[in-house]
Amino acid sequence: MLLFLLMHLYSYGKFKINRTFILILTLVSITSLLNIALGNNTPSLFLKQFYGFLFNGVTFYLFIRFNNNDISKLFRIYVKLSFIVAIIGIIQEFSFLIHFKPGYDFSYFIPRFCSLDNTVLGLKRISSILSEPAHFAGGAMAPAMFISVLNIIKKENNFISRKKSFLIIISILLSFSLIAYIGIIVALVLIMLNDQRVKVLFFCSIILMTGTVISYRFVDVFRMKINDSVEIISGKKSLDNVNLSTFSSYSNAFIAYKSIINNPLFGSGLGSHEFLYNKYIPQIIDKPRHGLGVNKGDASSLFLRLISETGLFGVFIFLYFIVKFYVPKKKDTYFWMISNAIVCLFILNLMRQGNYFYCGFIFFVWAYYFTNKNCCLVSNASSQSKVT
Repeated sequence: MLLFLLMHLYSYGKFKINRTFILILTLVSITSLLNIALGNNTPSLFLKQFYGFLFNGVTFYLFIRFNNNDISKLFRIYVKLSFIVAIIGIIQEFSFLIHFKPGYDFSYFIPRFCSLDNTVLGLKRISSILSEPAHFAGGAMAPAMFISVLNIIKKENNFISRKKSFLIIISILLSFSLIAYIGIIVALVLIMLNDQRVKVLFFCSIILMTGTVISYRFVDVFRMKINDSVEIISGKKSLDNVNLSTFSSYSNAFIAYKSIINNPLFGSGLGSHEFLYNKYIPQIIDKPRHGLGVNKGDASSLFLRLISETGLFGVFIFLYFIVKFYVPKKKDTYFWMISNAIVCLFILNLMRQGNYFYCGFIFFVWAYYFTNKNCCLVSNASSQSKVT
C-alpha cells in the first residue's frame, strides 16, 4: 500500500481525496479528541484508528481511481483470488486428514494463526491463509460466497464458473463457522428478495430450511453457540458459563451499551472501545475466566463498535451509505451482483467482525460506492443512446 502511494505521488505529484470522506473523518476525529479530554479514550488508541482510516481510505480510493474506477475488473480479480484462497483451504483439510502438519498448520508464517486442532465430525475447521475460520469464511470470502451461491442456484457462471463456485462453497462449509453459515443464509435471503420467480424462491427456501436444520443437528459448534445465546438471553446461564464466542459478543455488547448511554450522539471516540472495556468489564465479570478481553479491540462486531465509538451518528452514516449507494436488480443486473455481494460482507461484519481494516474492508467500502457510480454512468449512457 505504501509502495502504491509513493508510485502515485511520483506519477501525479499529488493525492486527490474524496471530500466527504475527509469531512466525516474530521468530524469523528474532533469528537474523539473531546472524549480524550474527558477521559473516555487515550491518544494512542485514537491515533492508531485515525491513521488507519486515513491510510486505508486514501490508498484504496486512489487505487480504484488509478484503475479508471473499473470495479468490474477489480471485483473479477478478487473473485479469482478468492478461489485460490478456497483451494488452499481445501488442501489444508486434505493435509489434516493425512496428518501432514505443515500443510494445515500455517502458524510458522501467518501471524496469529489459530493452530489448534479444532475438529467437527473428524474434519478440521479450515481457515486457509486467514488467522481463523470466521475471518476466512465470514470475512474475506463473503462477497465471493454470495456470487458462488448465486451461480449454483441460477446455474450461471457470473465472474467464475459453477464448478469453482461449488469448491468455494465447500471450503466455506468446511470452516464450520457460525458466521459463515449465517452468511449463506444472508446470501439466500438477498437473492430471494431480489428475484420474484417462484422456482428460485422455492429452491432458496428449501436450501435455507434444510441447511439450518442439518447445521443445528450435526455441527456441535453451531448448536452450542445458538443454545448459549438463547440461554443467556433467557437468564438460564451467566457469562461465566457460556462459550468463548458468545461471551465475546455479550461482554462487548455490554461495553457498547455503557458507551452509548454516556455518549449517545457521537460515542466515545475512535479506538475507545478497548479503553472502556477495561473500565467496565469488572461490572459483569468478578473473576478471571478464559477469553476475558477477547475481541475488546474490535468489539466483536462492526455494529457494536460503531455504537460504542461513533454513537448514533456513525451507525446512521454507515446505514445511510448502504441504502444510498445500493444498486437494485431492476436498475442493472450486472452491478446488482457486485453490490449485493458487498452488502453480504457488510451484514456479516456488522454481526461479527469489528476491525475497520481487516481483509481490505475499506477497499470494499469504496468498491460499493464506485459500483453505484459505474451503474449510473452505464444507465446514463444507455439513456442517451436511446434518445439518439
